[in-house]
Amino acid sequence: MNVIRKSDAGAISKIRKASADHRVGRDLSFEVGRTSRQVLRKLLVVCGKVGKENTALYKNKAREIGADFISETGSSWVSAHKTIRKNYEPGKHAGILLLGSNKQLPATPLTYQGVFGFTDWFLQDTTGDGTPDSPVGRVFGQPDTILSHMDPLIIDSDIAIIFDSQPGRSTRHVECLLDLGFDVEILRRFTQEDAKLLGVTEFILQFSDGIFTSRIHGTPEKWASNDSVILSAQHVSTIKFQGYPVVYSEACCTAQEGPLLKAFLKQGVCYIGATLDTMNNTEPFEKWNDCAFSDGWKYGFLDLLDTHDLIGQVKTQVDRALHERLDAKYKREIDNISNGKSNELESSQAVSTVEWVLFGNPLRRTTVGPNADFSPGTIVVDT
Repeated sequence: MNVIRKSDAGAISKIRKASADHRVGRDLSFEVGRTSRQVLRKLLVVCGKVGKENTALYKNKAREIGADFISETGSSWVSAHKTIRKNYEPGKHAGILLLGSNKQLPATPLTYQGVFGFTDWFLQDTTGDGTPDSPVGRVFGQPDTILSHMDPLIIDSDIAIIFDSQPGRSTRHVECLLDLGFDVEILRRFTQEDAKLLGVTEFILQFSDGIFTSRIHGTPEKWASNDSVILSAQHVSTIKFQGYPVVYSEACCTAQEGPLLKAFLKQGVCYIGATLDTMNNTEPFEKWNDCAFSDGWKYGFLDLLDTHDLIGQVKTQVDRALHERLDAKYKREIDNISNGKSNELESSQAVSTVEWVLFGNPLRRTTVGPNADFSPGTIVVDT
């Protein structure tokens, strides 16, 4: 396990070398199994305009795993929302899997400071009370990609990887994952030597704290610092993920439907990221659900991984908790989107609450290791 703590560069180099030596001859064989049919039959599969042949293919797959299947041919997220609310049955269904890109099955459009994004945040509201309550995931791509997400293989390796462009600066994220029961590896950037380890990991955390000029930033094509590519779509396409890992990306705009996201989905990853800019908090917060910034969402997600059984439940409950504690003026911005009065968000807090999208099967079981027990405590200003 490569746990980097604050130290000088020489010590960090020694730790990285020790980690590399540790991997030589390391047994990276782990149990992989199908997701339980008892779980998958609780899916409501909503298929967009993907063509008749593909629709029939996905309908047959839904029948095979015992999930309910409906087609949505409307041209707006409002139509999709009505269809979901009409067909979703609490108790019978535990999550919703959307099949199709934003064009094939429209999400809610958003703009912030002139930049376009979208979200499935509003589709999580199946009761009509204006708050998220039901897990939603989305998958798009070629038929073999979509079919693999409908019936994913799950690995049990207890390995987590952190992408950190400034290793040694802080140990907080490492300690979080250790408390969640993982063996933790830290990568400054992707190298081909890391592909095998990445292929057997359960959870990948990319975070964007620290000095602005050195932290990891995001685009639809890659994770990158100012002077280095951390992970690109091309890199992802070389990794053979064995067991449907969960990837959380804090960097800006990586959940846009670009090359990076497409590569992750094609290679069999459950991906959570933002479609707009992600903002860090400029003041500390005693509780994560009072921190309507990327750190609040990130630490909320990590906090609830050991609380809920399914990854979609974790995501939805973070969304819900942040919204519940949001100031009324920020809630009005979100309500205006919901009511069709506007597609524009004006505050960082409103954006940070609704921009996160889950791409993958929301009924993937949660990712934790043995004896997981994590509470984040105070959310600091990490710059």
